Amino acid sequence: MKLSNSRRLQSIADLLQEKGFVKARELSALYEVSMETIRKDLMYLEEKGVAKKEYGGASLSLMGVEKGLEFRKIHDEGKQEIARCAAELLKEYHSLILDSGSTCQACVPYINLISSMNIVTNSLDACKQLNGNQHQVFLLPGRKREKNGSVIGNWTEKYLKSIHVDICLMGTSGLLECEGTTAHSYEELSTKQYMIRQSDMVFVLADSSKFQEKGIHTVEGWNMIDGIITDRRISQKVYTKYSKKVPIYIAGEDKI
Repeated sequence: MKLSNSRRLQSIADLLQEKGFVKARELSALYEVSMETIRKDLMYLEEKGVAKKEYGGASLSLMGVEKGLEFRKIHDEGKQEIARCAAELLKEYHSLILDSGSTCQACVPYINLISSMNIVTNSLDACKQLNGNQHQVFLLPGRKREKNGSVIGNWTEKYLKSIHVDICLMGTSGLLECEGTTAHSYEELSTKQYMIRQSDMVFVLADSSKFQEKGIHTVEGWNMIDGIITDRRISQKVYTKYSKKVPIYIAGEDKI
């Protein structure tokens, strides 16, 4: 099957997560490309922390792979710090786009305690948990993505084009050596890009472990992001490095 470069990389990453190991010759036949192209693909995925090249193919690397919702619940203490900080920030605004990341979902109980807002989300779980009596809650239309309980696709993007909000809270797959917020899934790229573009301000919610993980696809560069909200476990070295590219706010310490 013939796929674009980005879709082929995503498909190989999915196969790695499903099978744990892929053979280069089988990939070459499957995607109807040369062995040299597959070699470059596997090298790229290794650089991104998704694959580990081995004789005749590659195995799955746990670093840089999209996790399911249950796996994402680790680092919960840091996520809660970030969530409380983000909810405090929202008190100044009237409308919000809430992304489907696990740290974004951690914000929901705190958002339910603040004054009424217009909230648009592509997260099925967040929509279910947001208090519709307290807020005006809008679930984006589109196709369900089972991996993370998000909604994506043309219908999603069409609706996003028709709105504009004060602020967006965006998740990220990883930030190690990245030039912007990232996603492991090629399918989610356009949806996340529209979320950012239709918002006056954008804050990326990332616990400190995200600075040690890589994401495959860059969603938008740091010039489109107003700040990263992280937890107190971020090292001084990492803080110094990334704060030169984008404002970083440490939950519980910095006032945004």
